[in-house]
Amino acid sequence: MTQAAPREDDPAEAFDAVRRELSLLRHALEGLTAAREKIPDYSATLAQINKALGVHAHRLDMIQSRPAMEMTPEALVERIIASAQTARAEDRTMLRQAQERLSNLAWHMDGIVARGRGAAEQERQLIWFGLGGILLGILLWSILPGAVARSLPVSWHVPEWMASRMMGMEQKEAGRRMIITAPKDEARR
Repeated sequence: MTQAAPREDDPAEAFDAVRRELSLLRHALEGLTAAREKIPDYSATLAQINKALGVHAHRLDMIQSRPAMEMTPEALVERIIASAQTARAEDRTMLRQAQERLSNLAWHMDGIVARGRGAAEQERQLIWFGLGGILLGILLWSILPGAVARSLPVSWHVPEWMASRMMGMEQKEAGRRMIITAPKDEARR
């Protein structure tokens, strides 16, 4: 209090000073009461915060109970390496199986191509043999009847009969025509 201390001999001044101090004290108490009435009720907000903290605490407990949280970084690295090796081994197995399947398919396709080539070659050979057979048949058909006709007994007159048939005439008529059309130098033989 910045006021000068009252003199002790004047009771009116002393009462006045006490009155001022009591007034000041009363105003201070009224201010505290009013300030207390203006404080908001945080109990609902605190309840929500408490509930959220409980949920987060539960989640943290779940996270901490996981085996990965109990592992050291070195153990985690070892587990990752082991998992990678397992995955690579599985990949190698799948690649080997795919390679075997691809190899089998290629072998099968080679067989199909070879069979196709074989079939085409057979077809080509069949055509050549057929053409050769036809030519051989024509050749034999032109040579063989004459040879057979000459090998038969002369009394059967097969060559003459064949000549008349080829000319489309009776034998006598065919003979006359052959004599007439024969070249002159043939008679000298």
